[in-house]
Amino acid sequence: MCYDCLLTSHVPANAISLARKALKSLLKDTEKELKKSYKQHQLSGFVAYTDKNSDHTGETHSRSTYGRSLPTFSGRGMILGSSSGGASSSHGSSRDHRREETEDDRENQCPICLGEIQNIKTLEKCQHSFCEDCITRALQVKKACPMCGRFYGQLVGNQPENGRMLVSKDSGLLLPGYEKYGTIIIQYVFPPGIQGTEHPNPGVRYPGTTRVAYLPDCPEGNKVLALFRKAFDQRLTFTIGTSMTTGRPNVITWNDIHHKTNCTGGPQLFGYPDPTYLLRVQEELRAKGITSD
Repeated sequence: MCYDCLLTSHVPANAISLARKALKSLLKDTEKELKKSYKQHQLSGFVAYTDKNSDHTGETHSRSTYGRSLPTFSGRGMILGSSSGGASSSHGSSRDHRREETEDDRENQCPICLGEIQNIKTLEKCQHSFCEDCITRALQVKKACPMCGRFYGQLVGNQPENGRMLVSKDSGLLLPGYEKYGTIIIQYVFPPGIQGTEHPNPGVRYPGTTRVAYLPDCPEGNKVLALFRKAFDQRLTFTIGTSMTTGRPNVITWNDIHHKTNCTGGPQLFGYPDPTYLLRVQEELRAKGITSD
């Protein structure tokens, strides 16, 4: 007698059906476990990084997603180890390469037209480069570098032409901070006049004025004095406009070259001591193209 016949002869039919169902269920569970085990074997692992300050706390990244093993992290976010450092180095090199390309593009780009520089022209004093046609047109409008403002050529202002710059020295007058030296006294004198075409209101009269300024009679002070002479000769020291102190229009005013009009009181009262004044005023003069060279 066969086994099935023997089984069916002693076991009820409904019991056989239940046994078959149980066997099928067991086979399915076994198949699931095998598939799960196979997947775990194929995956290289997982990286879990928890950032307590992130809204995505506990997010898990699979190494297989990136096709390479990633560094593992401790709970405090510190790198514990990595099976491969080549990928990180590759990305770093790629970023460096892109940065170098960007810098090269900037060097080859004309700051005026923003295109690639054609027939490069480099300015002598500041070494900024442009297309030859672009910088030629720019210097026709204003004789200064469009990048840094350094002047090329001579800037001439609209200071009244009938003024005088008088200079004297007083060895007994000592300025705070320069007690080892005497004092240079500068007196600017302007008679009244009528505004010309270069002034804000041509044909309108302006009153005369006298201004006094002080410099230490030291080597640096005498250097600034020579620059002041250049600025005055180029009509840059004064202009005609509205007074910042009195509000009066059509008067002679300073033209952004700061002078010390008091001997004492510090910077607040336009006097001394002011350790950086001589350097600052030279920068102001340089901005107008007035230099010792």
